[in-house]
Amino acid sequence: MPSLHDITQSNRASWNQIHHARPGEPAAFFSSGGSALDADEIAAAGDVSGRRVLQLACSCGDHALSWALLGAKVTGVDISEVAVSMARDKAAATGLAVDFRQADMLDLPAELTGFDLIYLSWGAICWVPDLAVFAQLVADRLAPGGSVLLADHHPIWEVLAVRGPNQLEVTADYFGRSTPRATIDNAKLPTGARDNPTAPDFTAFIWPPSDIITSLMSAGLHRAVFRESPAADMYPRPRPRRGPTPRHLPHQSHTQCFT
Repeated sequence: MPSLHDITQSNRASWNQIHHARPGEPAAFFSSGGSALDADEIAAAGDVSGRRVLQLACSCGDHALSWALLGAKVTGVDISEVAVSMARDKAAATGLAVDFRQADMLDLPAELTGFDLIYLSWGAICWVPDLAVFAQLVADRLAPGGSVLLADHHPIWEVLAVRGPNQLEVTADYFGRSTPRATIDNAKLPTGARDNPTAPDFTAFIWPPSDIITSLMSAGLHRAVFRESPAADMYPRPRPRRGPTPRHLPHQSHTQCFT
């Protein structure tokens, strides 16, 4: 298997190729008080006013800017320099003071430490090749009493594909863990790669929530919140030929907070 560095740098090159198609919300959205955060995330974080927040895998900056609007002192890190450049431009246009850095989230600059909250948003944890390395890194970068907040789609979303009325197909191994996915269903590819025949390859992983929880607890953190909730717009419904229409499977998200 390739080294962690080889995996993350290969993904970095792929992200750089597609990030022009991932602009996120316009600066005006944030200038008018808009937020990319949902109510569960805000509730789990609590009052962030004046607190130091680090977002890992921050993409084009939408969530980091949203934390800044809530009064946090925010640093956003992404492996793609294209994404970071887009985030910096957006921050400059809104006048929000967010420190955006280009770095591998498994190899952070030494000065990025002492955070009150470390946050990962949707579609972040699947790019982590080694949960033990990740968990220890975030635990080491927290200030005393700090928290880790992870809000992401449930891995069942990675495994099931809707193929037609009343038809689901298992497309990946739910217990794949540290084995990279052999293929990624088109519907699960990042924006910019989806429906793109010339899209670059990505290396992603499927981590059951139990593995994520255990890794963070093994790094010395304590679980404060674990919540699952529907996210109905994430994925087409199976739509049976007859009978009631499934409402939420597999439209699920999960929010975890550790202290």
